[in-house]
Amino acid sequence: MPQDGTMDEKKKMSIREITEAIGSLYESMKALVSTSQESGEPMSGEDEEKYARMNTRLTDLIKMRDQHYRLLDAAANASRALDKNVEALSRDRKTGDQVGSKRGQALRDFLNTEEYRNAFSRYLTVGNDLRPDEARALSEGTDSAGGYLPAPEFLTTLVQYRWENNVFRQISNIIPLGTFETEVVIEGGTFPVATYENEAATKTPSDPNFANLVLTPRTMRCFTRVSNELIADAPTRGPQFNVEAILARQFGRVMGLKEEQSFGNGNGSAPNPKGFFAYTGGSEIGAIETAAKGVVTAADLQGVVAGLKRQYRDGAVWVMTDEMFWKIRAFLQVGTAGTAAGGNYAPFAWSLGDGRLQDGEPDRLLGFPVYCCATGAAPAFANGAVVAGFGNFANYFHIGEREGISIKVARETYLADNQTGYFAFARHTCAPSVYEAFKHLKIKAT
Repeated sequence: MPQDGTMDEKKKMSIREITEAIGSLYESMKALVSTSQESGEPMSGEDEEKYARMNTRLTDLIKMRDQHYRLLDAAANASRALDKNVEALSRDRKTGDQVGSKRGQALRDFLNTEEYRNAFSRYLTVGNDLRPDEARALSEGTDSAGGYLPAPEFLTTLVQYRWENNVFRQISNIIPLGTFETEVVIEGGTFPVATYENEAATKTPSDPNFANLVLTPRTMRCFTRVSNELIADAPTRGPQFNVEAILARQFGRVMGLKEEQSFGNGNGSAPNPKGFFAYTGGSEIGAIETAAKGVVTAADLQGVVAGLKRQYRDGAVWVMTDEMFWKIRAFLQVGTAGTAAGGNYAPFAWSLGDGRLQDGEPDRLLGFPVYCCATGAAPAFANGAVVAGFGNFANYFHIGEREGISIKVARETYLADNQTGYFAFARHTCAPSVYEAFKHLKIKAT
C-alpha cells in the first residue's frame, strides 16, 4: 500500500482489513489538514492531489463496509424467514399444532445442505423433470401451496432486494402469523390512573383497556417467464450470468416494491392489505392539517411532531415519497438564506454536504430520520390529501408473515413459446396497533 493510504491494486479484503484501512486513511487525511493549519497556508498542489486520492479511496472503503453490513443484515433476515418457513412446515397438517423441535431443526439443517441447494438449483432449470433423488430432496421443503422453499443463498438475495425496495420492512415490527387469522392483544387507549391519596383513603380502581388486533394475511404472487434457450446457455456465459441469482434479484425487487405500495397506500379491500396512509378515519390515525392550501411550512412540520405524544417520539421517524421529500425542501427554500422564511433549510440535516451526519445515515427532518418510499406508496400531493406520516413504526406498526416465500416452476404451460414460467408466493399483512403512536400530515383542503 502506498504511503498515502491508497492501494496500488485492488485485492480481496476482510471486513477487519476494510475497517483498519478506513481508520488509517482518516488519520493520514487528518495529518495533512493539521499540517496545513499549522503552517497557515493552503495545501500544496501535490498534497491536494494526495488528499483527493485518499478521499476517493475512503469513499470506496466506506461503501464496501456498508455493503458488507447490508449483506449481513440480508443473511440475518433470510435466516429469520427460513425459521418461519420451517415453523410452518413443522406443524401438524390436520391440527396446525407444532409437532416438536426435532423435526424443525432437522428440516432447517437439511435446507442448508448441498443436496437441497443442488436440487433447488436443478428445479429452477428443469422444473419437475428431476431425478428421483432430487425430487426426494425437494419434497422436504414443500409448503402448503405445493411450492418449494428457496435454498438459503437464493433466499438471502431475494430477502435483501425485497428489504431494500420496501421502506416499511426497514422500520416496522415483523411478526410471524400462526394461523389464517392471528389476534394480537394491544393496548386499547385506556390506562391505569396514578394519584396521591391521604392515608387510609378509599381508592377507586382504574382498569386498563385492552383490544384485539386481528391480522389476516393476504397472498401476493409474482410471475415471470424466461426463454429456455437463455436457461440452457446460461452456464456457458460465466458465473456472472446466473439464472438463479437473476431470478432472486428480480423477485426480490418487484415483490418489495409491490409490498411497499400496499403497506403504505393499500385500500384494505381484499385481496389488498390496508396501508399506513389509509388509516384516515376519525377513530384511526389523527392528521395535522397545514395552515394553507398547496404549501407546507416549517410550522406545519413542527405541528406534526408536537402533535405526537411525547412517549411515542423516542424512535419516531418520518415516511413520505421521494417527490414529497423534495417538494418540502422546495417549499422551505423560499426567502433569503438565514431568514425566518427558512431559506437555509433549517429543519433539515443532510447525510452529505454539511457534515452534520455520518455517511449512510438517513436524512433528518426536525431531528427525526426521514425514510422515502416510491411513488404510489403514499397519496399524491393534492389539497386535502395525506402526504406524509410520522410515528413509532418499530413498536406500533406490524408486518405479519404467515409463511415465507416459496417458488414454483411451470415448464409445460409455456412449452409452445419455448419458455419456462416462474412463480413466487408470499402471505403477509400489516396494521398499526396503537393509532395515537402516529400522525399524518394533511394538506389543507379549502
